[in-house]
Amino acid sequence: MTPDTPMPRLTERLNERTCQALEKHYAEEAAVDERLAKLEQVGPAALDCLVEVANRDTGQSRHCRRILLAVYNGDEWPLELNRLRCIDRDLQSAALTVIDWATYSGRELHEYLDDGDRLMHRFWLIEKGGED
Repeated sequence: MTPDTPMPRLTERLNERTCQALEKHYAEEAAVDERLAKLEQVGPAALDCLVEVANRDTGQSRHCRRILLAVYNGDEWPLELNRLRCIDRDLQSAALTVIDWATYSGRELHEYLDDGDRLMHRFWLIEKGGED
């Protein structure tokens, strides 16, 4: 092979593309890690805020319960986006934070709550009409 053959240049270009792809992948993963770290800081307060309202008997309580149930079990409780319009701005922000956190977290969000599984079952019964 002479220095002018295309094979070494092809290999060099492929190596450059591989390095670029890896750099892009690592940058994306770093951004996801940074986002999750931020959500781990603000998520618990947002979750607590929604749970506090969901435990009440107000006009917004039902919507907060439904949002929490959608995060808990989206197959049984699909997220109805119009519920976000029924709650005040602070609760909207908390709901979007919780939804975002649930997307990135490696854990189920009810695991961050004391006896969270029981709480979600209680909300489930309330929304099914089995408990007031």
